Amino acid sequence: MTILLVALALFLWVVKDAVLLGFAAVLLAIAVHGVADALMKVAPLPRSAALGLGALLLIAIITGILWLFGAQLSAELSGVFDRLPSAWEQAKETLQGNPVGAAIVSEIQHLTSGDSGGSAIDMVSSAGGFALPAASAMTTALLVFFTAAFLTSSASVYRRGALLLIPKGPDEKVAAALDHSALALKKWLLGITVDMMIITVLLAVALWALGVPAFIGLALLAGFSQFVPTVGPLIAAIPGILLAFTLGPMTALYTAAAYLVISQLEANLIYPIIQKQAASIPPALNLVAILAFGMLFGPLGVLLATPILIVVTVWITKLYVQDTLGKDAAIPGD
Repeated sequence: MTILLVALALFLWVVKDAVLLGFAAVLLAIAVHGVADALMKVAPLPRSAALGLGALLLIAIITGILWLFGAQLSAELSGVFDRLPSAWEQAKETLQGNPVGAAIVSEIQHLTSGDSGGSAIDMVSSAGGFALPAASAMTTALLVFFTAAFLTSSASVYRRGALLLIPKGPDEKVAAALDHSALALKKWLLGITVDMMIITVLLAVALWALGVPAFIGLALLAGFSQFVPTVGPLIAAIPGILLAFTLGPMTALYTAAAYLVISQLEANLIYPIIQKQAASIPPALNLVAILAFGMLFGPLGVLLATPILIVVTVWITKLYVQDTLGKDAAIPGD
């Protein structure tokens, strides 16, 4: 049994990327079920019809956004990367005017330089070399999408199949943990979606008022970055501040202040209000999970760190703290 457990652990480690992609498919399927639950509350629909309508609704929303605003958003996002080299040069000239700024520039250049002497900005400018990885990413996304479709249509079948592998008695506790996990993920997805929309609107208005170019693309980047708390917003602020340097140092300062004010507003007002009705995780624990999963599994681990942490927290709380230790503890999402 020990040999089998070690072999299983090694096997899971080898196929860790597939496991993470499978979890992403589960997360997508849960999103469809969440939309179906909302539809069933407003209309007397059978479950299968609500699931189909929920999936079609999500596809229609995404397709509609791409169709109506696709060209504009593509131009905006392209503008972000096109302007980054000149913005970096202007920011570098401004920062090198004092010893602290010069030290920062030197450190950034050291970190972003490779063996060939090219910088990260040069890599952005030669984005054509990433065509093959982008195609592979599209193929992976399609596989996740179709896996999620199968999980959405036959969720109960896969759930029963997993529980059949667990002895009688413990299987009921595991079933309860699965149900709590699904509920927590639904509430977290709802909360993070609302959070993304609010941040996108607020930042778009602020950047537009400051005259920052490509403000729609920058606001979208900041909104989507909320999916990775703490780390994502910090990274998303960098291109916005760099582009603001093309308009002058004071505009860059105001832009940095706008990012800071909106992030603080989100962290101290918007997010706590949303999370009262959604699954919440302590920020420090969330940050540690993002760093740990990033070191272990790379970018995909960073992207999925928060939902995985929610599931792990639910299972530890339900199966260990409550059922084993017999202590009262709140389960995320309840």
